[in-house]
Parts: sequence; structure tokens; C-alpha cells
Amino acid sequence: MRPSTPRELWPTPACEPGDRRRRSAEWLCYDLAARFAGGKRVLDCACSSGYGAWMLAGRGARQVIGVDEDADAVAWAQQRFARPGLSYRLGESRLLPLGSGEVELATSFETIERLRDAPAFIEELHRVLAPGGALLLSTPLGHGEARLHPQDPLHVREYDAVELAALFAPRFSIFERYGLFSRVDLRARREGVLPLLRSGAQQLFPERLRAIGRRLLDRAEPDASLVEAGWEAAPIQLALARRVG
Repeated sequence: MRPSTPRELWPTPACEPGDRRRRSAEWLCYDLAARFAGGKRVLDCACSSGYGAWMLAGRGARQVIGVDEDADAVAWAQQRFARPGLSYRLGESRLLPLGSGEVELATSFETIERLRDAPAFIEELHRVLAPGGALLLSTPLGHGEARLHPQDPLHVREYDAVELAALFAPRFSIFERYGLFSRVDLRARREGVLPLLRSGAQQLFPERLRAIGRRLLDRAEPDASLVEAGWEAAPIQLALARRVG
């Protein structure tokens, strides 16, 4: 499972954002998961500090189990992100500490690209999910040869959309896909489609006014955005899949 965030950056419940524009990519992933978690038993793989599992437990899930291989992260989660129906377990992706069919929904966010035996992880997710259960998984959307040699040293490999579906089969069938953009990604897209407007602004307005405009735009745009249409252009892909068999 993914290495935990440095301890000095681990959140607490007080970090829950009130402004939707300041909600992070992590928040958006768990917000999406919460739409499917109502009344269900949920597994959060690589739960790290416990923030996401805590969020799901507060959004209608019947039971949430957070699993992480980092003992310090599990201890932090138990101390700071406790809620009724929420528990944390120490465990690895190769042997999840759950019984067969124990949960109905599993989440795994940006973890599978870090695993050397991703097929074994998929098998474990299939085992712990009850028949008809669902998996929501996110991972970078790889392209070309770079997907096999990622820049991130923690990534073993990345997957394009076809490869991810093949990795899931025959244990899971993807029925919905989403794309996740960070603020930087959104800004790059805007810069790419509005070069003429940018050029015109440079000609019409002095730098001081353009700087004020940039600051106002920075306050207005969200920290991250989750899309369904056009997900293929996003750097992070999310797949919602149904357990087969």
C-alpha cells in the first residue's frame, strides 16, 4: 500500500474544508465514494491518516474498515479519526486482514501503481468483497512508454485505460469512469485553449492589472475537479467496477 503522507502533514478533523473550492483531490475521491457507501460495509485500502475512512463513516456507511501497512498511520487514525462503526486494521495489500465477502464496497486511491504484484491485490479485493460488491479505484492515467518508466520513483508502473480494464478482468467489470484534475492541471487546460485571449490581454492591459486578474482567478478556481465527460484527458483516472462472480 502507498507510503503514508509525512506525519507533519497528516490531517485532523479540524482540517475538513468548509469552502467547496478548497476541497482537495483526496476529498473529491471520497466524496464520490460516499455516493455509493450508504448503508454498506466499506473497506478503505491504504487509509493512511484515516481522514477518508472517517469521512465515509460520517456519510452514511454502515461500517468502515480502514487498512494500512504503516503502524504509525493506523495509530494516528485510531486516535484522531474515531467514529461509531469505524475501525482500523494493520495489513498489507497481498493479504488484506478481512474475511471473504466481509465488505460491499472497497476504495483504493492511488495505490495500485506502487505495487509490484497488482494482480494479487485485485484478487484480494475480489475475495473480501461480497457478490455484487463494487470497487472504486484511482490511479494515474499512463501514456506511451512513460507509463512503464514513471517519473515518480514510488510508482512501479502506470496504466492506460485499456490496461486497467484488462488488469481488472475477469474479477471486475468497469461500468463508470471519471477523471481527476488538480488546480495546476485545470490551469494548464485553460492556458491551452485560451492562448488568443491571453495574447489579447497582454496587448490591452498592463502587467499590474493582469496580475490582479490572476490573483482573483486563483481564488475563484477550485483546488481540484472531478469530471465524467472528458475523463480521458485527466492525469488521474477513477474506475468504478462491479465484482464479477
